[in-house]
Amino acid sequence: MPKYQKLVVYGCSLTKDNYIDTWADRLSSILDCRLINYAERGAGYTYIMQKVLSTPMPDNDTLSVIMWPSADRFDLYVNSATPHLQNDIAQASWLDGKSPAFVGYNGEYIKDRGWYINGAVPRGYKNTYYKYFYNQTFHVNQAWATIVAVQHYYKSIGADYIMCNSYPLQNLIQYHNDGVNDFNHQLYDKIDLTRFVEQADSKGFVGLVKEQGFEFFNPHYPISAAHKWYVDHYILPKVTNANSLY
Repeated sequence: MPKYQKLVVYGCSLTKDNYIDTWADRLSSILDCRLINYAERGAGYTYIMQKVLSTPMPDNDTLSVIMWPSADRFDLYVNSATPHLQNDIAQASWLDGKSPAFVGYNGEYIKDRGWYINGAVPRGYKNTYYKYFYNQTFHVNQAWATIVAVQHYYKSIGADYIMCNSYPLQNLIQYHNDGVNDFNHQLYDKIDLTRFVEQADSKGFVGLVKEQGFEFFNPHYPISAAHKWYVDHYILPKVTNANSLY
């Protein structure tokens, strides 16, 4: 298995949790390397892509891993130009597990500006978006395009990376299934599935651990044992080949 000094990860609360060890903690322990966790609770594709592009380019001793969330999320950046959204902070994710906050460009948790991320549950002003503007085709197409763009970026810098997914790549919707499936499969066909864990097209972390009978400590989050199982059976086999896929 390749020897890495750093493990850099991106994702949502399935990647960085305030209460339990996640797959990222487990993988870092197995690889015996430093964990740099850029995930945030409720993060969607827009936030994750911008975070990937904003962080330092990975060194030769670095493995980057992304767990993509569901596609039906809506990330917003809030500042004084949108005071109504600043006042909507009570609906933001509890990023530190203690109180709602926005997240700044450098990962700081602040109250007056930053990324307003809270997953796919329609809350506050975001409820207006889901009621009047949302359709799953736009979100799925955007998710596939984001994955393709990030893969091209990593390839351009020669990074060692792998990807995994909380929901199947062909069924990325968690809550907001509107029944219309006119997706742009030209985008999907450009995804390099060799960079994903096995069965990523039809299986996701959440569904897989449910099939295995693991407990969830609330409706959304599987216990640490499920994360451990997923690392051992899906992520680790891909890590072995992460630096030899080009």
